[in-house]
Amino acid sequence: MIITTHLLSKFINISGIDTSKLCDTLSEIGLEVESCKKIELPHKIVVGKIVEKTPHPDADKLNICQVCIGEETLQIICGAKNVAKGQYVPVALIGAFLPEAKNGGLKIQQATLRGIDSHGMICSSTELGLPHMNDGIMILDESIGKIELGKELKEYSLFNNHIIDISLTPNRGDCLCVLGVAREISSIFDLPINTYNETDSDIALGVGRVLQVFTEGKIQSSLLYKVIEVKQINTPLEVELSLALNNTLQKSPIQNIIEYSTYMSGVILNAYAIKNPEVIESNKGPEVSLSIKKDESGFEAVFLDKKLSIIGVGNQIDQDLDTLPKTIIIEASYIDPIFISKMLFKNKPKQNKSLIYRSTRGSNPQLETGMNYLCKSFSDFTKCLIYSGVQEVKQEYEDTIINTTFNTICNIIGKSIDKEEIARILKSLNFRIKATSDDNFFSIIPPSYRHDIKTKQDAAEEFLRIYGIRNIPSSPHNTIEKPYRNEGYIFYKNQRNIATKALAMGFIETIHYLFYQKEKLQDLGFPTLKEELDLQNPITSELNTLRTSLIPAMLDSILRNKNLDYKSIKIFEIGSIYNQNREEKTSIAFMVNGLKIPETYPYPKGIAWDFYDFCKSISCIIGDFELKPLNEEQVNKTIHPYQSANIFIDGKQAGIISKLNPILAKELGIYEGFFCEVDFENIIPKHIVAKEFSKYPSTQKDITILIDRKISFEEIATKIKKAKIPNLKDIYPLDIYEESITDRHIALSIRMDIQSMEETLTENDFTNITQEVLEIIRINFDAKLKE
Repeated sequence: MIITTHLLSKFINISGIDTSKLCDTLSEIGLEVESCKKIELPHKIVVGKIVEKTPHPDADKLNICQVCIGEETLQIICGAKNVAKGQYVPVALIGAFLPEAKNGGLKIQQATLRGIDSHGMICSSTELGLPHMNDGIMILDESIGKIELGKELKEYSLFNNHIIDISLTPNRGDCLCVLGVAREISSIFDLPINTYNETDSDIALGVGRVLQVFTEGKIQSSLLYKVIEVKQINTPLEVELSLALNNTLQKSPIQNIIEYSTYMSGVILNAYAIKNPEVIESNKGPEVSLSIKKDESGFEAVFLDKKLSIIGVGNQIDQDLDTLPKTIIIEASYIDPIFISKMLFKNKPKQNKSLIYRSTRGSNPQLETGMNYLCKSFSDFTKCLIYSGVQEVKQEYEDTIINTTFNTICNIIGKSIDKEEIARILKSLNFRIKATSDDNFFSIIPPSYRHDIKTKQDAAEEFLRIYGIRNIPSSPHNTIEKPYRNEGYIFYKNQRNIATKALAMGFIETIHYLFYQKEKLQDLGFPTLKEELDLQNPITSELNTLRTSLIPAMLDSILRNKNLDYKSIKIFEIGSIYNQNREEKTSIAFMVNGLKIPETYPYPKGIAWDFYDFCKSISCIIGDFELKPLNEEQVNKTIHPYQSANIFIDGKQAGIISKLNPILAKELGIYEGFFCEVDFENIIPKHIVAKEFSKYPSTQKDITILIDRKISFEEIATKIKKAKIPNLKDIYPLDIYEESITDRHIALSIRMDIQSMEETLTENDFTNITQEVLEIIRINFDAKLKE
């Protein structure tokens, strides 16, 4: 919001207030002043009048002007298109310096242009350091004050004041006008506000002879109408400069005066041209009948034979307001900001952005104030006739009543304050105070233009703005922060923890597309999405489906790195994959290729990976797991037929681990390696529950049995653990011996961990446990102890 001290003075006398103090005070009460700049015109810029204008004999675009500056008349050459005899203009005298002129400033000197002497310069607004207002020289008029030839322009208050740029919060729609800011200054400095009364009509003809207003159905808007006959109009310089500073200056003088009056009063104002053929075509008599009703979208709108405008949104048809003389209908309107905001959220009609900025934040509902200011502006700056009386559509809005106590206000603020002081400050803000039978209880009624005051906290904040937060003693504010952890964060945190472990183990993290080539997935034996769930418009033929595994893309990366002469590589990836029903889940995959330890002393040939080395590396990253044989349907082109297994975590199948099928490795042209892929949901860390441990010694007993080579150790361990032999803590394989054994059988060495929770075990206890294990093996697998 940009205002000037000159405009503020039209509502309130601030001559006794220092501008810097005014700006500091505005910032303290919540209207933050972002900048304050003084309008300061150069010296030797005076008021002149063009008394004669003749064309330059040797230049088509130049004119010879005789300019009276009071005691003398100067001959000045001017090339502006809008220069004319009889105009009052700013004249830069010889010796004046214009810092804002082109090329870094201009010092005025006597000059000869095409053989004709020129003794000064007629200035445009930009050459004086003011905003651009037209394409020629700046024309002065009585709006700046009494015109006195030869008087320096900087002596006029319009050109000797400050521009104040205020940053407003969205709730302060009441301060989107000069009057709103003046009210704030009035409350803090206890100064009276100048209100504008209704302008007396110049003719006896009443507005009802020309205009009738009807409503159809229930509406929420309030409207006020007057009729004005405009005979002659130009945008006054005061209006031009004020609007140019706000970047709202338009070409139409009528629109400029309406915009200026809205900017000054905060009331939304509009105009309709009665003699516009597009509007009046259907009227047979002298009267115009406006209908106020809801349109097809639920907006409250003004209709003649067509929809003229939507209240609070903008005009819906273009109108000619420049052809004079012209009879116009002036409209002042107010609509509830919440209602119009909700309507605009649902619908997007033709909009005036600056208008909806005001209406959605809350315009001034005091329509008479805006209408009176507009009529005064037309009366002061134009030749017009204002019809007497008004046509009105008035709504009775319910007051916002806040019932509270003085103690409550004090508790919110944090200081005990006299109730008389609280009442005084609220009244200075135009709040009405209603006392009750109990002196402590009272009601607060905010003024109609304060749409943001709804609760006792709002009222306390308003009091505090004026009272001053510096006057409130500081006190510690104790808070306890609530832990903020959600499932998504925990899942992500676990991902990064696992990734950190993998990086520490020497793995390199990779990222691949979610998309992959369907034909490659099928060739490798991986499942693919159902036909009806597949991509309809793939980016390319090589990315025509969603991946169902991380392994294929990682194989591609292994091949690319091998082609770049990387012989050994360890990579991992965490990402989304999809099943045949296009259901997403997060997976983690690891892949090694080449040597575990490269060729270097003391390993001149390096050390190759083996299945158990790879399993140990993966276990260091994701934790303990068990291995169980794969099912036939799980085997695909990537899996080694003998060195592969299912990964089980806490008894639940979580993924697969395998050596890369050597046939596929040869086909791809890469070294042999290993890979595994695990459903990430299964490695989320669980809450650790401490268990009691034994204080007694643990003993290990080894046995070697002859058993059918087709029987897996996993089957043996399952049967033994299912028997729940007391004090048998664990059982695991040690070695396999095949020499001197028949083709059918092998010698399998098994180690048992034995420990009691209650006592130290004897040799007899160890023997009984060993015999019980051997008996289970004999009965279930036809195996026996190797002698």
